[in-house]
Amino acid sequence: MDTELLKTFLEVSRTRHFGRAAEALYLTQSAVSFRIRQLENQLGVNLFTRHRNNIRLTAAGEKLLPYAETLMNTWQAARKEVSHTSRHNQFSIGASALLWECMLSDWLGQLYQTQKNLQFEARIAQRQSLVKQLHERQLDLLITTETPKMDEFSSQLLGHFTLGLYCSAPERSKSQLSYLRLEWGPDFQQHEVELIASDDIPVLTTSSAEVACRQLALLNGCAWLPASWAEERTGLFSVADGVTLSRPLYAIWLQNSDKQSQIRDLLKVKVVE
Repeated sequence: MDTELLKTFLEVSRTRHFGRAAEALYLTQSAVSFRIRQLENQLGVNLFTRHRNNIRLTAAGEKLLPYAETLMNTWQAARKEVSHTSRHNQFSIGASALLWECMLSDWLGQLYQTQKNLQFEARIAQRQSLVKQLHERQLDLLITTETPKMDEFSSQLLGHFTLGLYCSAPERSKSQLSYLRLEWGPDFQQHEVELIASDDIPVLTTSSAEVACRQLALLNGCAWLPASWAEERTGLFSVADGVTLSRPLYAIWLQNSDKQSQIRDLLKVKVVE
């Protein structure tokens, strides 16, 4: 289907006049008539009734109209998106809200300094959703604390970060505090069971470190936070009898990704020390 034929059809249906449609499209009237005949021949129906100064859509033309509008809108959106991608080398990175808040935002800032030719998309979602997006080529790179067990993925250990229990006041012990659960993943929950008493029912569960921190004082609570991130913030204190836990950080991508060289360049920039 030639989109110019649909464009001409839409203009004639709007103006109900071949001459005015020709002026709007910067064509001759005969060119407009020819295009409409081409479209009618392709569809095998008449789209307009032609009487002097009285051009109307036929029943077939009325049925085609909404489809033509949808097709042209989709085509324009596709042209815009493709053109946008060609001008800017897009690269999508996915991670949980926790990782973006606590360590990846600064890393993204460094990437903009070293990768001048890339336009980034920072995508926030649950790990399971991001793995699916990566598998379906909707995502270029996944940063996570757990590696998915799929043969088609490549992975690289980026380093380790330390989690500690933090609260909003100094010299507090775990027994004095309620527990706010941050969703660090299924693997972390196994360690969490060992480190938190069985009767510690979380008063809040969230995937956002910012949300948890804002509630620590109100709920007289504690939460597992990255030590490097927590120590840079005011009003956070280590729980007196809390322990620390080292967690890995991985980069995951498709083995046959067409952005292998870009991925290698990005991963030269340290995420964790």
